[in-house]
Amino acid sequence: MSIKAPPLEQDTIIVGRPLLFSVFGAEGQLLLAEGSVVASDRARQMLLRKGVFHDSAGLDDFTEKSADAAAEGPPLQPLAALQRDYGAATGGRRFALTVATDEGDEAYNTWVVGVHKQTIILTAPRHTDGSLVPVTLGQAWVCRAFQMTSAFRFRSSVLKVLFDPFPHVHIEAPQHVERRIVRGRPRAAVYLGVRLESPLVTPAVIVDLSISGGRLATEADIRLERGQAVRVAMKLELIESQFELCLNARVVGEFGACDARHPKVLFYGLRFEPLSELESLVLHSYVSGQLALELNSLLQMLSTASAA
Repeated sequence: MSIKAPPLEQDTIIVGRPLLFSVFGAEGQLLLAEGSVVASDRARQMLLRKGVFHDSAGLDDFTEKSADAAAEGPPLQPLAALQRDYGAATGGRRFALTVATDEGDEAYNTWVVGVHKQTIILTAPRHTDGSLVPVTLGQAWVCRAFQMTSAFRFRSSVLKVLFDPFPHVHIEAPQHVERRIVRGRPRAAVYLGVRLESPLVTPAVIVDLSISGGRLATEADIRLERGQAVRVAMKLELIESQFELCLNARVVGEFGACDARHPKVLFYGLRFEPLSELESLVLHSYVSGQLALELNSLLQMLSTASAA
């Protein structure tokens, strides 16, 4: 069991000053990295309440203990773990955004959870292992988003770093937004449980969907090949009605375990075979509804730029 630092070490956590050591949560996640500035008294109290303090010399031992503690609980099945990230995001209709400190630097995934006046509120960026990425006040970011058929890009700066009720960041509204057309058909971000026949019947998930195809996620022991014919059964809800579709499709892309957070999940590109008139109408209506929800979040964010 991890033990909090003695009072003398806690006294070195001072508002407005850089941390002399990294602060980790009880499960090993990085709350605030060594050298990061403690932005407010609220942030300091959060670190004292939730943090387990370790200098770099003790980090390896702490990581091993955290791994042992995590192993005591039953691990999530791969698709259940995927739902935790993808399903929660689409369920709340949060708007996906990637941030990087410069054009060539590593980009991190975040979600826009709110817009207030000239401020955009994001979930704090995290590394693929779940630890928080160090963020400092005034830090410049290159922000990117993909919606419908377009890619959007703008620059912003960090205004606030907060930890309650969850780690999140305030950035300034963009003064200028660049837009570029990157695809011919719009796709909606979804988390849609489906039944895959390949020919074995197995559960799978569609994580983005268009009227012509989608991106399919399966557990790693389900292997598909480019050109393979499959059937995908799904249930779509439209205006308080439920439609069951069983679509013929073909595998047109093999992306493998392309999400480092989910190494036991494989992703594939699907193209739907010729659809009936009813299937086309239902699919078009469902995708349009999902895109409308996404577009509302996008317009809310971009409207802050025109109001600035």
